[in-house]
Amino acid sequence: MLRTRHSRRMFLVHLTLDPCAGNAPLPGDIAGLLRSGATAEDGLEHVAVHASARPYPVLGLFLLSPDLAVAEAAAERLWRRAAARHPGLGAWRLRRAEAPLMHPEIMWPEGGVNPGRGQGAGA
Repeated sequence: MLRTRHSRRMFLVHLTLDPCAGNAPLPGDIAGLLRSGATAEDGLEHVAVHASARPYPVLGLFLLSPDLAVAEAAAERLWRRAAARHPGLGAWRLRRAEAPLMHPEIMWPEGGVNPGRGQGAGA
């Protein structure tokens, strides 16, 4: 696939959070809080909330971005912007903003290959 300099792809970036003040729950509208501060430049398409993930809650941000580094920076920027605008988020610390590692053998048990993609030119 030919990509132009300005083409954007979808990236999943996890915001891993650490509650600083005890066990304060994430606000129920955390996805909306992130979306409300998003700009077109951020490329935010969807927020998945995993409030009960262990050991730390995780927010999955799906972002359109030219590359992974830009997507991770946008995710961190979205968190910082939301935390600055909503005092309830002050009880939470951002541990990291990074793309999760995917294990093909878990996602596609049949040999670790995405059946929709094939295995190359000879497939």
